[in-house]
Amino acid sequence: GATYRVAPLIFQELGATVIKLGVDPDGLNINHECGSLHPELVRSKVLESGADLGIALDGDGDRVILVDEKGKILDGDQVMAICANDFLTKDLLPDRKLVATVMSNMALEVFMQEKQGQLIRTPVGDRNVVEAMRKHKCILGGEQSGHLIFLQYSTTGDGILAALQMLKIMQENQKTASELATLLELFPQKLVNVPVERKVPFDSVPEIQRCTSEA
Repeated sequence: GATYRVAPLIFQELGATVIKLGVDPDGLNINHECGSLHPELVRSKVLESGADLGIALDGDGDRVILVDEKGKILDGDQVMAICANDFLTKDLLPDRKLVATVMSNMALEVFMQEKQGQLIRTPVGDRNVVEAMRKHKCILGGEQSGHLIFLQYSTTGDGILAALQMLKIMQENQKTASELATLLELFPQKLVNVPVERKVPFDSVPEIQRCTSEA
């Protein structure tokens, strides 16, 4: 993908020993059995090599899925919780607010409530996340899929930046990725796609409103 050259260089320049995967582009093999769409490849290499962290970027580099040293895959919700906790500890999260989409795990919302903070939900899409971040003057937001936005540094998702933030937190706290990941225990979650004849806003469908109010 787009980061095949720059990502290894950045981490090497900062002192990491880098094991590279999926860095032989031929113009056609973008995302082919590698990257954030196939984090199991990174997972197996982490366990084989004893690496401290696995970093799986997507084709255009705006998403990242991480793998801790024990081989557990960490999604965007878990990384957001780790970063939000770091900002909260340093009193750097304005109004203690975090932005995520309706797809994010309920555990993230409970986590923010327990930290006397607030999770602001948006429709799916990093554009919606950024709009809400600007509206509510938030500096951190993202999606479960690994789009993470640090608005003080960038206006778009950046997988390399998100990975660097994770590594920074690991170093500052002298904790492994698996230790940090205990901050958020994900609740069971299931996604079901329902085919419809036409898409209409949920709030205009009485039956959906009734079911929502009863839930």
